[in-house]
Amino acid sequence: MKNETRSSRYLILVPMIMMLLTACAGGASTPTEPVELSPAEDFSPVVSTTGVVKPERWVTLSFAAGGQVTELFIQRGDAVEAGETLARLGNVEQARAALSAAELELINARQALDDLYENAELYTAQARLALANARDLLDDAEYTWRVQQEGYRASDETIDEAEANLILAENEVDRAKAAYDRLSGRSEDDPARALALSNLSAARQHRDAIIRRLNWYKGYPSDIEQAILDAEVAEAEARVAAAEREYEAVKEGPDPEAVEVSQARLANAEAGVRAAEKALSDMELRATFAGTISDVYIREGEFVAPGQPILVLADLDNLIVETTDLNEIDVAQITVGSPATITFDALPDVNIQGTVTYIATKASEGTGVNYPVELRLDEQLSEAVRWGMTAFVDIELQE
Repeated sequence: MKNETRSSRYLILVPMIMMLLTACAGGASTPTEPVELSPAEDFSPVVSTTGVVKPERWVTLSFAAGGQVTELFIQRGDAVEAGETLARLGNVEQARAALSAAELELINARQALDDLYENAELYTAQARLALANARDLLDDAEYTWRVQQEGYRASDETIDEAEANLILAENEVDRAKAAYDRLSGRSEDDPARALALSNLSAARQHRDAIIRRLNWYKGYPSDIEQAILDAEVAEAEARVAAAEREYEAVKEGPDPEAVEVSQARLANAEAGVRAAEKALSDMELRATFAGTISDVYIREGEFVAPGQPILVLADLDNLIVETTDLNEIDVAQITVGSPATITFDALPDVNIQGTVTYIATKASEGTGVNYPVELRLDEQLSEAVRWGMTAFVDIELQE
């Protein structure tokens, strides 16, 4: 059998030959010259096993999203390039629209952040002007509050002047009344009487205005007036405080809080683009490397689920052999780098050299204790050697 240890067969070969020669010599009547045997010059102990041909690289591809396969661009046996689109789901246009919207938001977010830095000087000047205006309003409110209080409405000179004007106004009223009294007996349509009455009314109005002014100079605000004055001052103070905070925030550059918000918006927009790109990518199935389509499991128009196998892509230009029945005794005698001779059941005239590239660290599941070993073919015969062919392997033992 092929999987026997050839070293064992060679070890018993020489004694058997010597026994055969001795028996032949004993039956002969005439002594012969003894024959000297020399060991085989090219003999190397080997471990024999069987294996199967497989690609060094192959993968089963599937969609990350579910949907209807509306376009299938390949069939079995097609050669494809890395990144080539192999199939597409029907809702790809919706995914493209979502990506466009996400890219637009990303542009706006970047522009908003750039504007914060580019307009920093303008924002600082505006904040400084707003602070100056707020302080002016506070000064006005405080002045109005102050001059409305008792004892602060007018100076002593102003009060003295008002009192003097009141004496004069009272005297004017007396004179106007005396003139009217002399003409009061006349008819109402008498011009002289009407003029005297008009002069009396004007004198009284002038006197009353001086009295009101004097009373205001000497008075104080009512409770409602005082409450309004207090509220106006408080509002002006609040405006100044807000303007000072705004100015402090921008006087050294953009407002840190505004920058933080803009940066968060930008990060969110970038994440949105990545998510939209991933969603669009999930709508298309692309070749992960250059190779050959070995199997196709679906047809155009079918609905598929996420992760459902769609096709098999393999690199058939780089084939290897994986052993199937290398037992624990034989695997202990070989190492990575050991040379090997490989033949094929289907190709009796093909003889290829190979090298051990991988030895499993764990036995494969199944009957017996066997360890998979991979061998690289020194010569690639892709047109003759095919995936799945049975191979016979003689691995040379290193002395």
